[in-house]
Amino acid sequence: MVNVLFLGVVKNVEQTQIKNNITNIFYLCNKFNKSKLIIYENNSTDNTKNILKNISDDRFVFLSEDITYEDIKKQSKAWAYTKITGSDHPCRIEQISNARNKVINEINKEEYDDYDVVIWIDMDLQNLNLGNLPQYVEEVKNNEKIVLTGNSEPYYDYYALRINQEIQNGYINRLLGPEIIGEPFWYYLSRNNIIFKERINVLSAFNGVGIYNKKVFKKYNYNFLIDDYVEKYYINILNQNKNLMKYMNFITNDCNKFPGGRQDNRNGIIWKNNSGFDKPIICEHVNLHAKLKLDNYNIYIEPNLMITR
Repeated sequence: MVNVLFLGVVKNVEQTQIKNNITNIFYLCNKFNKSKLIIYENNSTDNTKNILKNISDDRFVFLSEDITYEDIKKQSKAWAYTKITGSDHPCRIEQISNARNKVINEINKEEYDDYDVVIWIDMDLQNLNLGNLPQYVEEVKNNEKIVLTGNSEPYYDYYALRINQEIQNGYINRLLGPEIIGEPFWYYLSRNNIIFKERINVLSAFNGVGIYNKKVFKKYNYNFLIDDYVEKYYINILNQNKNLMKYMNFITNDCNKFPGGRQDNRNGIIWKNNSGFDKPIICEHVNLHAKLKLDNYNIYIEPNLMITR
């Protein structure tokens, strides 16, 4: 039998399917030997806190805090590129990354040592069709080096997706994110829909659900910035995929829209400020998966892990 932790981070989810999703997760909990749902929330301005505080179930752990704007600004490593955008606010990806890491700090406590598998779930999904979940959880328990991620029709989460595929009617390869090619990523992002009918090995994916062996988070956590892992990951990608040389004009030049990225003189790369922020930010899932790929993990999109946005 498998012991499972369901994990999520939320903010202002009163108007979503949060109650239904929690009910569905508790139903899924019954399929496992032992299970808990852990949700982290901060700074909600709607009724989210009260909804979650009022859940009375031994399987539910609610982590909540309010962080002042002044503390967020003091602690932030990235901020809106105010000079260009006119906006003045923290980086959403940084806040999500920090929230996920607080959940990781929780599950690394001794009281959770007998859990085998963790399942990250976006708690604002419209539908969780995960009746076949136990077989995939068992697979991940038995093979630490496998990660299984969610699917939808059409596929939704392009930001976390890194797959060797040219975008139809465009010329950007989905291996390359805005952190290395800049804003053209967003222009070509959804130029065609992707439908996954078979399990596929990718460099990164999430799409609302990710099943990991718990040992992953004893060693790794999330980040939203370009770090040594991401740099090595991209150098490997560029060396192994010579067809990406046609994008060198993007890779080796600054972003026209958000200039001032970080230059890697050794490899000739300029890590781009992107997405309206003053640092080269990266999807927190891509950062985590860069670490895992360098550690010989296989990350799959599992077509039968179906969700609805």
